[in-house]
Amino acid sequence: MNRIRMLGVILLVVVVAYTAAWFWAAGQISGYAKGLETADAVTTPRLKCGSFGVGGFPFGFDLSCTSATVTLADTTVTLSGLRLSAEVYSPTHVLASAQSPATVEDAFTGSKRRLDFVSAEGSARLTGWRIGRVSVIVEKPVWNDTVLDDRLIAKADHVEAHLVDLPAKYDSAKGLAALGEYAKIDNLDAPGLEIGAGNTVFEGEVTNLPDDVRTYGDADLLQRWQAAGGQFTLVNLKGEDSASGERFAATGNFNLDSQGRLGGQLKLNSKGLVERFGTAIPEQFKGLIVGGPATDGSYSQIVNIAAGVVFAGLVPAAVIPPLYESAAP
Repeated sequence: MNRIRMLGVILLVVVVAYTAAWFWAAGQISGYAKGLETADAVTTPRLKCGSFGVGGFPFGFDLSCTSATVTLADTTVTLSGLRLSAEVYSPTHVLASAQSPATVEDAFTGSKRRLDFVSAEGSARLTGWRIGRVSVIVEKPVWNDTVLDDRLIAKADHVEAHLVDLPAKYDSAKGLAALGEYAKIDNLDAPGLEIGAGNTVFEGEVTNLPDDVRTYGDADLLQRWQAAGGQFTLVNLKGEDSASGERFAATGNFNLDSQGRLGGQLKLNSKGLVERFGTAIPEQFKGLIVGGPATDGSYSQIVNIAAGVVFAGLVPAAVIPPLYESAAP
């Protein structure tokens, strides 16, 4: 009987301690959120909620923010609602969702825009401090300019984007990770771009990234990526407008030299883009951009980039400034 009582006492102590720990953590979260209300909106975004709550006891944390307003510099974003969730046993796996609509205002330019959507969900998962997966999925987004009346900028049936860890290319000894990238847009309607039924798929891969996300805000991130031999591969970028028959496709590989200058090669194939350019680009320059025509009416071009100089064929066409300032010798 004494053993049973002792077990009951131990269990009670554990429950009380766990409950106290959960409410302590919930208080810390609430305090941090409260602190964001007075952030400077320059180095740290300012977040204000109509109401803020922390729930999910005992096995998780569910954070809810209604009438959310985020301000950073001249830009203010408002959301009807924002929700974040994480389980106690897996705190580095966070689920997020937002409620429509979202508005974006720029005090400097005076622009005002609104995003309506059926649903918007996201998730982020870390493996240690390495990105495991980051995903965003939005259903039926509609993007309007609202300075005067609603003016459609773009709408689509479905938008998604993902960052996925590539374990086979992870170098634990050097602390270098690789990420696969994927995004798609279904049935895009963008009147300003004269796109009536566009579909786009993007696939990419970046290698030799530092494996600690806590360093991704460091000023020397690009330098360290370059020094580690980092490469970006455009595996596939395809787009087509089924309403007009226009299409494009691109693949390529890119890197940086020690002075932050871009290098690599981009292969392009398109149909209908020359006609889309119209008179916006002089006729003698169109071939430099899209290349030569094939019998099916498509165009192909190889763009080489060396030390920031862009070559269309053998002709220098543009210069890309260094992406960072190299250290003085």
